[in-house]
Amino acid sequence: MSYPFAIIADEFKHKRVLVTGGTKGMGQVIVERFLISGASVATTARSPLPQGQRPTLFVQADIGTAEGAQSLATRVQGELGGIDILVNCVGGSEAPNGGFQALTDDDWLRALNVNLLAAVRVDRFFIPGMIERRSGVVIHINSIQHRLPLHDSTLG
Repeated sequence: MSYPFAIIADEFKHKRVLVTGGTKGMGQVIVERFLISGASVATTARSPLPQGQRPTLFVQADIGTAEGAQSLATRVQGELGGIDILVNCVGGSEAPNGGFQALTDDDWLRALNVNLLAAVRVDRFFIPGMIERRSGVVIHINSIQHRLPLHDSTLG
């Protein structure tokens, strides 16, 4: 793989990384960056792993649900023995047009589960191990919607 920036091939050697939402867009690039720097990288998505992607571990799960987050945590813990770096990059919106007047409680719950509670649940599983080891990094990546809301979707 060609990478446009200078890298140190063993910069993350012996590091275990979990990137949520790591099969598309920014998440996919984050996975690739850690891999080329020597990390063991786990990632997750609701959809199957796209052809050509080769993380150390892929868990197909919807971490917007408690069951999906538990499934991810169990697999990562069992196969990697925990993580050193967590990048919460999962998120999205399926809100209908029409702004706040069109959003039902179910729309809000789906958005909160994917954009907030998924990260909370994954943090809850892995941060205690980081605290116990007195080592670890957690990065939460947010949506551009906090600066550029989608008119007619999240605004009225």
